[in-house]
Amino acid sequence: MGLSMNTVQRMLGASLVASLGVWFLQGTVMDAVLTLIALCALTGVVWALSERESTFAYLNLNGSGPWNMLAVLATIVVFAQVSISIWAFPTVGAYILSLSFIGSFWVTGYMMQPNGA
Repeated sequence: MGLSMNTVQRMLGASLVASLGVWFLQGTVMDAVLTLIALCALTGVVWALSERESTFAYLNLNGSGPWNMLAVLATIVVFAQVSISIWAFPTVGAYILSLSFIGSFWVTGYMMQPNGA
C-alpha cells in the first residue's frame, strides 16, 4: 500500500523543477546537479519507506543490524555534505544540523517500529 507510480513521477518532476530553480537562482550547474541528486535520493527513500514491509524484508532490516547503523551514518554524512557544498555551511555546523535533523527522523522511525519487527 505504498506510493503510486504517478506520485513518484510527480515527486521526481518536482525535484527537476527545484534543481532548475537552484540553477537559475545560484547560476551554477553543479549546485543544481547536487540538488537534483539529493532530491531524487530523498524521493527513492520515501518510496522505499512507503513500501516499508517489503523493503525491510528484502534488505533484512530488522532494527538490529549493521545495515541500519550504516544507513543512519550514511544519511547523516550525505545531508551534511550536501549542506556544505550547496549552501556553504561550516563543516561542524553542518554535521550538528545533520545529526539533529536526520537523527530525529531515524529515532522517530525506530520508536514507531514494533520490537519484534
